[in-house]
Amino acid sequence: MAIQMQSSKGQQGDANSFQADPGTYVFRLVEIIFDEGSDYEDKTKKYPQANFIWEDEDGDRFRDSFLRVPLGFRLNEKAAWTNRLAALIGRPISQDEDAPKISLDLGPDINSYDDLAAAVGEVNDNGRPAFIRAVALDFEGESLIGRQAQLTLGWNAKGTHLKCAAGGAAPMPTSGKKKRTAAAGEPDQLLNPPPRKANTTEPAHSEFGY
Repeated sequence: MAIQMQSSKGQQGDANSFQADPGTYVFRLVEIIFDEGSDYEDKTKKYPQANFIWEDEDGDRFRDSFLRVPLGFRLNEKAAWTNRLAALIGRPISQDEDAPKISLDLGPDINSYDDLAAAVGEVNDNGRPAFIRAVALDFEGESLIGRQAQLTLGWNAKGTHLKCAAGGAAPMPTSGKKKRTAAAGEPDQLLNPPPRKANTTEPAHSEFGY
C-alpha cells in the first residue's frame, strides 16, 4: 500500500446526525479521519485508529469510529479496517494481491505507519489531540471516497448509540433500507436490542475494546 500523508489541524466536529433503528443501511463514504486510540485494558498501548464518516441519501452522517488500523496497514482478514475497504472495493481483499493496489494519501509530511502513529500522538496548540484527514484513498487508481457500501448497525453494549461491528460493512446490495421507525409488532432485527432510540452522542474512546 502506498502511503502519503499530511496532518490536519483543528477540531474534528460533530459527524453524527444519523438517527434510526438498528438495521442495514446504505451509506456513501465522505471522509476518513485518523486519530489515536488505546488498548481497552492497557491504556499505555497506543495506536492509530480510523473514523470512517458515512452519509446517507438524506445527507445525515454516521461516524464509524474506533477502527484500529493494523500495524503497517496490513489487510488482516478479521480487522474492521480491512472489512471497510473490502466493502468499498466490492469484494474480499487480501494482503498479497490487493495491498499494492491501494493508495492512501494524507499529504507530503508522513510516509509510513510509524509516521502516522507519531503524528496522531501529538497535541495541537489548542490542547486537543491531533488528527489526520485523508486527502485520498484509491484502489487501482480510482477513489474509494464517494463510493457506497451497506452498514449493518446495532446498539452498543450500553444501548446508548448505534455502532457498526468489525465485520458489519458489505458491498452495495441491489437496494438499501431507508431510515424508518419499526412498525408496531415488527420483529426485532437484532437479538434483544434495548427498547430505546439511538443517541448519536459519541462516548469516550475508553468505552470500546478491540
